[in-house]
Amino acid sequence: MDETLEMEERLRESACIGDLDNVRKLVESNGVNVNSKNSINGWTALHWAAKRNHVAVVRYLLSCGADKNIKNKENDIPGQLTSNSDILALLDGQDKEFKKPELPITPSYLANPPFPYISDQNQRMMEYQQSLPMVNRPSIASLDECDLVLKARVANSDEKDFIEIEMDRKNLKFDVLLNLLCRELGVEKKLVYKIRKLPNTIVRKDKDVKRLCDFQELELVLTNKAVSASSRVYGISDGMKTEHILY
Repeated sequence: MDETLEMEERLRESACIGDLDNVRKLVESNGVNVNSKNSINGWTALHWAAKRNHVAVVRYLLSCGADKNIKNKENDIPGQLTSNSDILALLDGQDKEFKKPELPITPSYLANPPFPYISDQNQRMMEYQQSLPMVNRPSIASLDECDLVLKARVANSDEKDFIEIEMDRKNLKFDVLLNLLCRELGVEKKLVYKIRKLPNTIVRKDKDVKRLCDFQELELVLTNKAVSASSRVYGISDGMKTEHILY
């Protein structure tokens, strides 16, 4: 399958299952056309999000230029496929007749769940949830409401492994993140040159922090003359020798 068509199909799948993180990633990072149609049934990501009553996904797609008047092969616009009043208001579809579509095909992402393109962070969250005893197993929603889990390390050091840190979702600010990283990695704040969101994005302000997702990999890039004198102590062994970072 052509890479562009594959990305467009992933966008429709993610919209169908309500995976807002992956929808945002495909649109913002990969530049996928939000109004792309399935070649057989003519459905767009907005059709699927409306049909499955995913309010947040519908709102995001509209903010990215999704056409609420676009028709599928059955001449249905997204507002005719939803039963959610909030989505109807967003799509100005209060006077539209709700229809239960009869598709000429059943998309693979409906016939064969789970879906292959669920974002890594959601997949890991599901695996973690399933590994817990049933009596202690939280819902994915409850995990989302707690801490933001991030992976962190010092850039260009001999230690390549990440550590996991938790950040309060109610306090997603740049200064809070910087202080947290310095404390967890044992680095003096004055030695930090920048925070890098892998693979190649600098985190500079509060809005950048608010866009971070669970299990995002971050690096502290130190100043050229920085030395981590007995600072990298998050390894397992207490007898680890002091690491010096010179670059």
